[in-house]
Parts: sequence; structure tokens; C-alpha cells
Amino acid sequence: MKKLKKNYKIFKYIFAVFLFFLHSQLAIANQIKFEIKGNNFTDPDTILSLLKDIPDDLDNTFSNEILKVLNDSNLFSDVIVKFENNKYIITVEEYPNINNLYFENNERLKDEDLEKLATDINLSNLNISNVNLYINEIKKIYLSFGYNNVKVEYSEKINKLNNTVDLYFKIFEGKITKINQITINGNTNFSADDIKEIIKSKTKTIRNIFANNNYKPTIVERDEYNIINFYKNKGFLNVLVDTKIEYLKSNRVNIYFTIKEGEKYLLSSIKFEDKKNILNSNTLELINKEINNFINLENAFSVIEIRSLKNDLSSLILNSGFEFFEIKTFDNVENTNVKIIFQIHPIIPKYTNQINIVGNYRTLDYVIRRELEIIEGDAIYETQIQNIKDKLSSLNLFQSINIKEEILDDNNINLIIEVEEKQTGTFNAGVSVGTLDGFAIVTGLRENNFYGTGRSLDFLVNTSEDKNQFKLITTDRLSYENEADISYSLNYKQQDLSKASSYKLDTFSSGIGIGYKLNKRLYHNIDIEYSLKDYQVTDSANVSSSISSSSGGNMSYLLKNNLRYSSLNPGFIAKNGQYVNFNNIIESPTSSNNGFVRNLFTYKQYYNLNGKNIFSFQTKLGNIFSLNNNDILSDDKFSLGGRWLRGFDSYGAGPRNSRTSYVGGNNILATKLDYSYELNNNSNFPIYFNLFNDYGFLWDNKTKPTHSDNNLRSSAGFGIRYYSPIGPIGFTWGFPIADEEYDIKRMFLFSIGNID
Repeated sequence: MKKLKKNYKIFKYIFAVFLFFLHSQLAIANQIKFEIKGNNFTDPDTILSLLKDIPDDLDNTFSNEILKVLNDSNLFSDVIVKFENNKYIITVEEYPNINNLYFENNERLKDEDLEKLATDINLSNLNISNVNLYINEIKKIYLSFGYNNVKVEYSEKINKLNNTVDLYFKIFEGKITKINQITINGNTNFSADDIKEIIKSKTKTIRNIFANNNYKPTIVERDEYNIINFYKNKGFLNVLVDTKIEYLKSNRVNIYFTIKEGEKYLLSSIKFEDKKNILNSNTLELINKEINNFINLENAFSVIEIRSLKNDLSSLILNSGFEFFEIKTFDNVENTNVKIIFQIHPIIPKYTNQINIVGNYRTLDYVIRRELEIIEGDAIYETQIQNIKDKLSSLNLFQSINIKEEILDDNNINLIIEVEEKQTGTFNAGVSVGTLDGFAIVTGLRENNFYGTGRSLDFLVNTSEDKNQFKLITTDRLSYENEADISYSLNYKQQDLSKASSYKLDTFSSGIGIGYKLNKRLYHNIDIEYSLKDYQVTDSANVSSSISSSSGGNMSYLLKNNLRYSSLNPGFIAKNGQYVNFNNIIESPTSSNNGFVRNLFTYKQYYNLNGKNIFSFQTKLGNIFSLNNNDILSDDKFSLGGRWLRGFDSYGAGPRNSRTSYVGGNNILATKLDYSYELNNNSNFPIYFNLFNDYGFLWDNKTKPTHSDNNLRSSAGFGIRYYSPIGPIGFTWGFPIADEEYDIKRMFLFSIGNID
């Protein structure tokens, strides 16, 4: 019995070994095997590493997966897969690897730029689809510069010994396509000039002879988007814009924007709801006051303005001490009236773990971070994210801005700010011709992002027969904590006043100033300026005594204040809105002329009736007085004539010693009344007939001039204003109604470029 049990154990052991051996053999028989052929320059392990999720058992359907993966790798021009005798036989035909790239005729793009592009898109072998992709990317770059007829051809030289290839690209750049004309159709509520102000595509005009008029399809697409946004923010919610490009044989294009404005939607009411009673009565009172002020100012429904109001309300609530909330906006549209409801709700706060900025290859990080209301670790609200986007957009440095939230958990996020930079430098030049100013050339260079610092740099040259001016201004943000701008300026001006006042004046000044917005329409700036003036008398017999005694160099320190409010429509043609400006200058008593205080208030109001009729009222009131009871120099006093009193020459009306010795006055009051009617229906190049009536007083001098009085001057007349393709052209006939015999009249005025 014991022997039987022993034999049974031996049998059991032998049987187990047999089963193990049988299973091993079956596993080996079913193990997937690969045989790779044709890979003369590619390691087999490299090919096998591309295959993922290889099944444990033999599967004939896996052949399709192998074929797909290897074809998608872009390493092989042909792949064949067979399944025979329990193994996959993979036969490949390899693409030649690129050894060198050579370029011909590429003047606009450098070889290194084209080589970098090849690296960026991973052009490493002679894959025809990748080569075609590379050619298309080259064309896109040329398109961005305005080359719309570029052609790219290539040839190849293959070295079969090492399976490499040299590619030769021949580029036919052609010429940059220029914009010949931009036509706006269908616009009845806004002039073509208003719309052309908001688009980036430009034509050359006499006002700006160096305008960049390159035709770029991507810019035109953006222009269409800008026009739609412009209309929607004026209340035209259903606006449609159709764009047509007409190609001319001269390698120029005409661009046609056809606008279907639709109905104008009006803002009928705004209501703020606090259903959960999370705000105190004082905060609610402030909110309702802000809403009432907004409704008094606004009429047309505007998404941007409503969003701005929402941000203002959020700021009020934050200032009250309540932080964790969101404001939801609802609108109710009835016919063309829009009712807005704001609802406030408490929220669970989210905190920023990291703030990451991407896409700013040129702009330094701190330029973007200083616009943020938050830092890492702060709570973040929905309105803050929108505020960040609005502030970054207002910098005018970026083509697009996208802000994403990367959720880490219920209370923490990473904020990702993606920006796409745009060209920030411009060069402008223009000319103006007229009977008042003669022939003048104005050129300017502006860079809004100097060396990526967000600092702006402006250089202006203004030259004419009687004046030369050179100005350099640089502006930057004052600090992280506020939105004020600090500016530094250098200014040199040469004025020849021989014909009017018998002297020449050279002025050099340098200054520092701070400017900031009080609200979206009100701006204040304050400047401190150091000024050197050199008076050169050209006719000692006729020059005023104050100028004669100040002949030579004079030094002064000036404190300048300026407060400006504007609700005027955009564009060169003012049609509706209001403009108010108060300017105050204080010259220190320690200056060469012992100091003065000068105030000037300017007010303009425009009314647009039925699109074609424009009424305007403009007035200015000024006063200057000496801090030491001295006579004020003529160039600091006020003058009357020219554009503010048509029918009279510049320096034509008011106190004077002789024809070539204009003195001016310490006080001025001038008013202009205008009515303009559009004669044609061409909104691109409108012609206006103008009727006007001007009035002016100029009085008070410490030393009484030879010819002086306190009488009213007035004139009336008519004119034609033509906004032509080369710029605005104005013809004016003015007829003095009230004048003095010593005044200098100028009945006819002609101007190209400056007709205000």
C-alpha cells in the first residue's frame, strides 16, 4: 500500500511537469513574432517601439493596426504587412532623410527663417505631404506681409548610398499687393469715415502718405469682425457685414464692405436684484445711483457698456467689504427695447495657485502682470477675469487674449493667460496745404512696446513755411498699484512771426507729466515743464514793447493742468457728442517774465439729424493774468482770427500796433455756429455744404496798443468740404459783419488735410 502511494506521488509529479512543458510549448508556439524587411537605415527596435497594445495571442486583425501606425509615422513611403507562419512580416520603403535645404530668390525671408520654419513643423524626410505643408506655411508667412502672388517650387537630389536628400526651393515672391480703394456700402447711421477709423486696412491719403496699404486677407477678416463689434456696441445687434475683394491687374485690390445695419436696439431699463439679501442698504443705494447715472448717459444698448457697468457695480460691492459673490446678467428683448437684470449670488471662493503667461515672446511678463488685480494666493472672481482681459486689450499690444482656468480642486485653480502679440510700431507721414498755414509736412514714428517694456515712444516732426517742430515723448505706467501713466517729453519749436508780430521765437522745453482716467470719458493730466525761449526781433520799429524788452533768452518753469471730457463719435467728421476741455497753465513767479496764470475753457457740441444734417456749437473762453502785474508777452496772450473767426486772417482781429505787430489780448471769448448738409450719397467720399456764423471778443492789455478796442467781431459765410481719396479738402468764403479798419481780413480760405 505504501509502495502504491509512493508510485502515485511520482506519477503526479511527472504529470505536472508534463503539463508545464506542454503549456510552455503552446505559449512559445503562440508568441507573436515579427520580421522586418527593407529597413536599411531604420533600427528594427525603433519600428517596433511605434507599436502599442500588442495582443498576447495571435491575431490576424492586428495587421491593420500595424499598417495604420507605421503609415501615420511619416517615416515610410510604403508599408506592407503580411501574417504568415505565426509571425508578422513587415516590409517598409523608407523616405530619404533631409540632409540640406537650399533657397533661391528669397529676399523678404532669410534662409535662417526658412530653416527654423522647417524645424518647427518637423520637416525631416522626403514625405511629400510634409513638404507641401512646409510650402503652404511659407506662403502664409508671405501673405502676412502682403505678398499674395507668391509661388514656391522645389526639386530634389537624392543620395541613394545613405538614403538622404537635398531639397532646393525656388521662391517667386512677386510684389506686395496694395489696397487701391476701400468702399463702405449700406451704412446710414455712421459715416464711412467713422468705420474706416476702426479698421486696420488703410489706403494712402495726403494726410498719411506713408500709410501701410498692404493687402492682407487676415487683416480684412479682422476688419469685418471689428465693424460688427462697432455696430453691436452702438445698439445694432443684428448687423451683418459682407466683404468682397476685387483684384485689379495692377496688383492692387479694391475692398468692399457691405453692411446690413438692421434695427437699433435701445436700453429701456436696468434692474438690480439681491434676492438673498446679502448686501446692506447703503451698498444697494450706491448701486441704484450708479445705474441711474448710467441710464442718463446711455441710450443705445451696448454689450461693452453693460459689461463695464457690471464691473463698476462689482467694484462698489467689493469696496463695501463683501467679496465672495458673482453677478449674473439677464436680458429681456421686446421689439427693439432691451431690459437688463443683474442678479447677485454668493459663491464659494476660488484661489489662484499659479498665474502662468504664455505667448508673450516679446512683451516682458511684468508688463502683463501689472494689469492684474490679483497675485498668486488671492481669491478670484468672474468679473476680475473679464477686467483682466479688458485691461490687456486696452494696452493695444496683443492681437488676441484668452484666459483659461485650470481647476486643481474645489477651491484652487491655475490661471493661464494666453496672448498673441501684434506689430506695435507705426510710421506715419502726411501733408497739408492751405492759405492759413501754407504747405506743411507732418511725419511721426510711434512704438507702443519699446523693447517689450510696454513703454510708448513718439517722435513727431512738423514743418511748414513759418514753423518747424520736433517732439519726442515717452510714456510708461507709473506703478503696479495704479493705472496712471508717466510721460517725459522734449520739444523744440521754431516759429517765424515776422509777418504778424515782427519777431521770431525758438522754444526748447522738457517736461514730466502724469495722466490718468477719472472715468471712461474723463481724463486728467498734470505736467511740470522747463522752458527756454529765445526771442529774435525782426522789426524793432513795430514789435511790441514786451517782446522788445524780452529779446534774447528767457527761462521759465510751468505747471500745466488739463481736464478733458469727450463723447464725440470716432472718425475725422464730428457728427454727434460733446467735447469739454479745461486747460490751466501756471508760470512760476521766479521765471524771467515773473510768472502768469492762464486758463482756457473749450466746449463743443454736435447734433446729427437724419444722418445728413449736422449742427454744431463751439465756444472758448480764456483769461491770462500776471502774478507780478507785468505785461504779458504776446506769444502767451490770446489771438483771434483764422479758423476760430472765419473771414479774418490768423492774428487778424484784435489789438495791434501795426499790420506787422499783433499784440493780442489777455481775455478771449469766441463762438462758432455751424450747419452742414451732405450733398451726395457717397458715404466713402462725402461732400458737405457748410453755413457758419462766428463771433469773437479779444480784450485787455496792461500796455494799451496803438489799435485797441473791446468791440465784437463777427462774420458769416459758407463753404464746401470734400472728404476725397487724398484727404479732406475745404473751401470757405467768410464775410466780416462786425470788424475794425485795422483788422486783416481773409475772405477765402483753402485747405487740404486740415479743414477744422
